[in-house]
Amino acid sequence: MPTTKDRYLLRKTASILITVIAFAFLFAIWIERTSTLLIAYGILSAGIAIALQDMLRNIAGGILLIIARPFKAGDRIQVQDTVGDVLDIGSLNTTLMEIREWVEADQYTGRIISIPNSFVLNQTIKNYTRDYSFIWDEIRILLIYGSNWRKAQEIALKAAGPVVGEFEELAKKELLLMGERYFFTTYDVHTNLFMKLEENWIEMRLRYVVEPKKRRIISHLLISSILEAFEKEEDILVGTAVGIDLMNYPGKGQ
Repeated sequence: MPTTKDRYLLRKTASILITVIAFAFLFAIWIERTSTLLIAYGILSAGIAIALQDMLRNIAGGILLIIARPFKAGDRIQVQDTVGDVLDIGSLNTTLMEIREWVEADQYTGRIISIPNSFVLNQTIKNYTRDYSFIWDEIRILLIYGSNWRKAQEIALKAAGPVVGEFEELAKKELLLMGERYFFTTYDVHTNLFMKLEENWIEMRLRYVVEPKKRRIISHLLISSILEAFEKEEDILVGTAVGIDLMNYPGKGQ
């Protein structure tokens, strides 16, 4: 349904078109020679195209959004540096509720963003919820050398089970359904832990699937559970930080 802004822009467009048509009739009256009239119409048409090119691109983008449906209301998308949840897809603009920016997590800033629909013609759209309701996320854990890394690994995986176990089951079902439409080389969605040796610590990364809009709260629950368990062990020494890498979403299927 058109918004107030859309109706305003359409009224302005109609007003411009009426003015153009009026000028066209005046040209027809003032200019008698057909060839001269065609030239005048050509110049007039070129002027209109230039004056309304942004609006025409937005309308074309709106039509493409309806036909191709790269996203729908409620989806979480990213266009260049803008990330948010789609609130409305208008005839000229797409409205988002912004996340990130100065909020260093995937939560709302409270700002409403209006993006001209022309972006769909030449911008990459990253959709975090289309066809697949989950993303992969990671928690970064730093252990001081000398820590019992085997025990730490076991504790981290055990703590993750109750928190993300429900996501694994649902994610596997959706991935199998997607396999009927897309080519996948793996269907592994199980929580895993990977380690890497750094100069001053052992880096452990806990990798798991999660719903995009629950990413921060799940990270918080996992970190709390892991820290609580580590505090009970004298042979596990945590480094300078246990936390989330504040990066963009990992790509789908990575």
